[in-house]
Amino acid sequence: MKVEIHNKVFLFGFSILLVIAQLLITTEVKAGGPTLLVNDVFKVPIFKSRNLTTKQAVSRISVGNELIADILILRANELYIIGKRLGTTNIMVWDEEDKLIDIINLEVTHDLVSLRNRLHHFLPNEELAVQTSQGQLVISGQASSLAKMNVAVELSRGYAEAASVGKKRSEVLNMISIGGGHQVMLEVTIAEVSTEISRKFDSKMSLTFNGSDGSGALLNGIGAGTGANINSGFFGSLLRSDMQFDFALDIAKQNGLAKILAEPNITALSGQKAEFLAGGEFPVPVPSEEGTTIQFKDFGVGVSFVPTILDSGKINLNLKVLVSELTNSHGVGVTPAGSGSTLVVPSIVKRTAESTVELGDGQTIAIGGLLSDTLRDSVNKLPGLGDLPILGQLFSSHEYISGQTELVIMVTPRLVRPFNKEGVALPTDGFVPVSDLEFYLLGKMTKQNKPQSSNSLNKNVSGSDVILTNGGGTNQHYGHQLKPTKD
Repeated sequence: MKVEIHNKVFLFGFSILLVIAQLLITTEVKAGGPTLLVNDVFKVPIFKSRNLTTKQAVSRISVGNELIADILILRANELYIIGKRLGTTNIMVWDEEDKLIDIINLEVTHDLVSLRNRLHHFLPNEELAVQTSQGQLVISGQASSLAKMNVAVELSRGYAEAASVGKKRSEVLNMISIGGGHQVMLEVTIAEVSTEISRKFDSKMSLTFNGSDGSGALLNGIGAGTGANINSGFFGSLLRSDMQFDFALDIAKQNGLAKILAEPNITALSGQKAEFLAGGEFPVPVPSEEGTTIQFKDFGVGVSFVPTILDSGKINLNLKVLVSELTNSHGVGVTPAGSGSTLVVPSIVKRTAESTVELGDGQTIAIGGLLSDTLRDSVNKLPGLGDLPILGQLFSSHEYISGQTELVIMVTPRLVRPFNKEGVALPTDGFVPVSDLEFYLLGKMTKQNKPQSSNSLNKNVSGSDVILTNGGGTNQHYGHQLKPTKD
């Protein structure tokens, strides 16, 4: 009894060893010369064919998805495979005894060899790689510029479109990174000076006669006889018997000067849009049948630009600069329905420039300029009496306004790269609050200590503290530093 049990165990173990040995023998095939294991993938370009040589004779085959590839048996150990559609499937192979001898994983890919040759021909110095992933054409690597990356993507898109069959479209997955310093900081300088000279002579006069048979008057202007409605000048009144003479002379001279200097800085990646606005929003009431709603309008200093770094190293800038401010000179009054109050909406004085320029790193160009000279001279007078020499001034009003405006907008692009924050001085650094004793007894205000010197700042920014070490970029401090006030 024991001998019989031992024999059965021995025969069972021997059978397992035979099965394992047979599997090891039948798990190798030969594809185009080298040996492929079961887990390997046999790749065929779409719309092209390849031969697959097997180690054993093949009696029949079965393909998992006949829409992906057509397979023919040319000889006893040679298969002919044609790629029809992007994707993956498998091939099962049987011998003459109808035993499964192999399972071949098959993938139909884009024409990657031809695409690699095209990329190497048109972009010989770029480190790029292409692969197929479930119908997507994946392009990866590093390009030296945005323009060369766009060329690689367009070439790949052509091969992807050629591999599209029916409704199944092939797309390009762009995983290319751009090397070097490709961030652009735009420095914009807006300088505007406006001067105005105004001279005004306004005469208001009233001469009244009263008699037993009637009365009469000679008037020039409104509100004559009072000086409450004049800004500067003098007024007086003369009363004698039945005659009263009132006059008011509004005489003024004004000199105005306005200066605007704005230097906004903004940084963006090559090919990406960046916007900057330093200002605010003011409400605009909009009456409607349902009531009055509020809309907000921007004003201030705004910059919007799109930088593109070219192969030549120059920077192409598509930019728009806006300078606006509120004014009440041309305001509009709005009275909401059902309300007796009037809302005054201010107007906007706006200066804008939009252009596309091409500059080198650190170069400056003026994209906008304005030289405006305005002159207004008006006279209102009483006919006849206003034409008299010298005395005619009492019967007339004269206003003279002369203004000049100069505006210049300059831009400077710079290639920049990140840096560590340590050691960089900020405008808010160094402020020291005063004590109660200094505030109440000495009348001192909060002051700012002397900021860090530019030499130590450049030392901290440059060198090993710079994060991006490959070519391109500038190593200099950014922003503005406030000078300490003198006590």
